[in-house]
Amino acid sequence: HTISSSMGSAFSEGSAIAFLFDELCYAVRSGRLAEPIRKYLDQKFQEEFEDAFVGDFTVLKEGKTCTPTIDLSGTPDNDVSFAPADSDDLALVNGTSTNIIAPRGEIRFSIEGPHPEVYVKILSLLSSYDVIERELLPVQLCPMFRLVAALNDTRHGGCGLSELDAMLDCPMLLPHPESSKIQFKDMPSMQQWVITSSYFFATCWVRELINSFIYAGAVVPSNGSTQSSAPKSTLSHEFNATDVRKKIVARLKALVELEEELRFTCSRCFVFAAPGLDILPAPKELLDDATPDDVEPELALGPAENALSSNGNKEVNAAAKKQASKRAKQKEKSKHKRIKAEAKHKELLCSRTMAALRPLDPQVCVALGFGELSILSNEENLSQQLSQVKCIQVGGPVTTLLLSLLENTLSNLLADNRVASFKARIGKIQNNDSSLEEESDNPYKVERSTDNPTSIFELSLASCDSSSRKCFDMLDLYLRCGVFASLFEHLAAITELRCGANRQANAEEESDLLRIARVILSCVRTLIGSTQLTRSRTGKLFLSSILSQLAEGDRNDHSFSKPPCSEKIKKMLSNLFDLVQEVLVGADTVDMDFVMDGIFCLDAIYKCSCRIDNSVTTAVECDGIPKKLSDISRRFLSQHWPEDTKLNTKNVGKLLTQVLEHSISPISSDIKAAMRTETENLGCMKTLTFVVNDVLNELPFTEKCRGPVDSFPTCCYQTFGCYYSIILQYLQRELLYLFDSSLGKARDRNAAAKTIDCVAQLANLLQTLFNLTRNNEILAKKAFLLQELKWGSRFLEIFVAKVIPFFHIHFQHHQENILDVIKLVQRCVRQLYHIISHGKREKDANLAKEAPRAKKSLEMFIHKIKSLLKKNNCMSAMTAKILKLKGINGATMQDNRDITCDDNDGVEIEEVVDEEVDVEGDDFESDDGENSAEAEATGESENEYETDGE
Repeated sequence: HTISSSMGSAFSEGSAIAFLFDELCYAVRSGRLAEPIRKYLDQKFQEEFEDAFVGDFTVLKEGKTCTPTIDLSGTPDNDVSFAPADSDDLALVNGTSTNIIAPRGEIRFSIEGPHPEVYVKILSLLSSYDVIERELLPVQLCPMFRLVAALNDTRHGGCGLSELDAMLDCPMLLPHPESSKIQFKDMPSMQQWVITSSYFFATCWVRELINSFIYAGAVVPSNGSTQSSAPKSTLSHEFNATDVRKKIVARLKALVELEEELRFTCSRCFVFAAPGLDILPAPKELLDDATPDDVEPELALGPAENALSSNGNKEVNAAAKKQASKRAKQKEKSKHKRIKAEAKHKELLCSRTMAALRPLDPQVCVALGFGELSILSNEENLSQQLSQVKCIQVGGPVTTLLLSLLENTLSNLLADNRVASFKARIGKIQNNDSSLEEESDNPYKVERSTDNPTSIFELSLASCDSSSRKCFDMLDLYLRCGVFASLFEHLAAITELRCGANRQANAEEESDLLRIARVILSCVRTLIGSTQLTRSRTGKLFLSSILSQLAEGDRNDHSFSKPPCSEKIKKMLSNLFDLVQEVLVGADTVDMDFVMDGIFCLDAIYKCSCRIDNSVTTAVECDGIPKKLSDISRRFLSQHWPEDTKLNTKNVGKLLTQVLEHSISPISSDIKAAMRTETENLGCMKTLTFVVNDVLNELPFTEKCRGPVDSFPTCCYQTFGCYYSIILQYLQRELLYLFDSSLGKARDRNAAAKTIDCVAQLANLLQTLFNLTRNNEILAKKAFLLQELKWGSRFLEIFVAKVIPFFHIHFQHHQENILDVIKLVQRCVRQLYHIISHGKREKDANLAKEAPRAKKSLEMFIHKIKSLLKKNNCMSAMTAKILKLKGINGATMQDNRDITCDDNDGVEIEEVVDEEVDVEGDDFESDDGENSAEAEATGESENEYETDGE
């Protein structure tokens, strides 16, 4: 028997037939086929399926001498053994087959209970010499069974799945488990292909079984109760849904094991490609012949080198040794390169193979609500104190698989994704990746009628579009099966295991708990963060029911008999926030990814609470959630993290934003109450002052500004940019918030004094931030200067638009205080001019891009101040001075008057005399001993007002 070297090349022909089966399945699900055609298709393909893929067992009593048999696990009678009736299959099991491409086989994954009558012939097909059996039939296995299952499903006019339930029980003929272990790499490439293909199609088969029977298990809730809202059963009267759930869980466990074996084999089999894919060529590094590892560098010399070395020629000997050392280094480098290329190639092989598997249906997530996967045993009640439960099992491979599927499903359902086109489905089928449970793109489907709704639920759905109905239908199924209550149980158990009496001290178990918690938090964040559940009455109905399970663990109340109550929803959101908070901060952690998932989840809960009640506009409402969120974020900012933790804008920046965003003390609309409030208690002034003066201002006192700051270990040179840009941004936001409040609109002179004091404090903070880059050369980097220019000019824009008009009104009564504020702001203005000049000298594109807007705000500042002083007869506060060119640090630079700038204006730098806003006083004495008030620089155009720093 001659086997083609291109095994698997005919998969594409089988994929075309598989596509035909899938299109027939669409037609069946749409109800477009006449009953005689349905019966014909059912009878025809059931017979073809049994003939092509199903094998029978023979039962042998003990004591009889016959061909060797195999005992199946889970059989109730020890004196009975079973053997494949087919002699070729039996030879594969016994290891006596003469097939050179077939590895030893085994009947695997038999479900506990009565002995099975049939098995699925996977290994025997893929190891056949017949190309039709080897490469056409395996591709048709799942599509053909899906078509048969759809024809028998009562939802689509069938008689029930009881005629097919034997397939859920039956085991599979697969390669022996030992073949997918370390000895796999020593097998011939043809056997490697057979083993990998067997695991690939076995995994697809188990997934298809679960997809076909999951709805049958979801009909009856996991607690065994019967509810009138249950959907139309897909079962006949002889079908037991409780048994189906147990078998589905068993199949899920088999699926996890099969996927692990498939990952191992497909990453090491370079000749396998899934249907619809071409074989991935191996990188050239793996094809190059390498020097044997056992050759010593000293022995890798040429004949002439060895002869000269034996003659005692020291120079030649030294040269030979040097050459040998060089060869050894090259060999080591080549070896590392091969290892890296091999690892990358294996990862790519694994990822493309796993992506080609038939997907699990989103309905499979309902298995999370099955009693077989419950956190606690049936006799224990979750309402008991979890601390009294001695043995809690959280997670596991099956639960992790289902949670990941739920995470992806919720993201797709609530993201308003567009439905796939017909051509896109063709591409999926060719890649063996069709998902026919996605009924939204069924071209044969007739839209269901929403006339005469009989319940609040149907009445609510009547006004929804098709995509929303699909989303709500899926959420309704999850609610009836207690999926979200299962999430609550997992979170409660994780909290107990991390923080309670059953706390896990093992680092590996802690890591597993955090991994499960991250997936659950992602699911919660997707649910709560979806605007689809808050923008309509129907969405709020579902949100209320989801929160009843998610925040309280109530599996029973998922009816839609009552309209949603905003206060009740907000209360449940508060309870959910407390639960997630306990999971997050109940015990110390050094996993920054887990922390950020928790923070994002808490933030989503807060935002959802605000969307529920549009009147929530202040940070003190929502049951104190903002204050809690700010405290949690501040706690993690002040925590010491391991050295290998990557601190960046995505974590430190987000935490700092949460601290500032939710630490705002609202300014009372009552002007008298606002006047009595301490300045530091207005807005987020207290937090800004602390971060600037006690955190950022302490960084220069560390060694080479490297940090970290003792009080805030997350503040170091690595994260300085995060802190710096965010604080600068919130300074201008705080100024805007102040003048949008009652204090910014005050006409009373006493209230104006409070406002001017706040502006002075903000200007002081801005000057402190500017001094960090001015006085510390290591911090005067282009990225930091860009943030300084950007947000400093924004601050100035608000100052010109809001503050100066306020000063016009109150200048006569608060002249001295207003002039002091202008002095502070003028120092910052000078630094902005220096940054613009620095950007031109360094030809920095980013600074040059930001410069025009900054120049405009600086010029407006000068003109507005000039107008203010002139109107109030205070022009003596302004002086005209000779300016000098100075650097970022305020030091006078060399005379560059003959140097031409490369900016867009093309104007040469020349010495000019310009008017400069400079309030006279002792504070403006020059550092270099000159009589001028330290405002010397070189102008860069006749329309530009440049001043120097203090």
